[in-house]
Amino acid sequence: MSDLSSNDFWDSFWRPWASASLAPQKLWQSINPGWSFGTVTINEQNSSSPQTEQAILAEESYGRQIGKLLDAVSDRARTQPDAKKNKAYAEIAALKSKVDRIKHDAAANRIDQLRRDLELLHTSDQPADRKAYRESIEALRAFLLEPGAPSG
Repeated sequence: MSDLSSNDFWDSFWRPWASASLAPQKLWQSINPGWSFGTVTINEQNSSSPQTEQAILAEESYGRQIGKLLDAVSDRARTQPDAKKNKAYAEIAALKSKVDRIKHDAAANRIDQLRRDLELLHTSDQPADRKAYRESIEALRAFLLEPGAPSG
């Protein structure tokens, strides 16, 4: 058997296996083609300056940016003479109300979680947990007794 026929045999043997391979056939990709923030992907196709956008998001999230804009637009819309008749102004007011309700519900949920976490530390048999509980309670008391602190 010649070398050529031997190579033909192995080539015909491995070809079906190679085509059924699950591994990628092209092993190349762009370096740092873009980045993701939650479900948003920023790259050269949807941003003229992805690096600048990433730097801005590192300081101010989209939610914070939109929240500040919503506050400003809502305040401005409320002062317009036709505020009660204009559908767009009513939609802004409804959106602002919905966002504010979500924020308040989230705050209440965080407080409930804080209570559960404090209870966990308080009932723990670990000295470090009990110490963390005492320190947390002292910090909360100081905050609540501080002039100008919110009252219940």
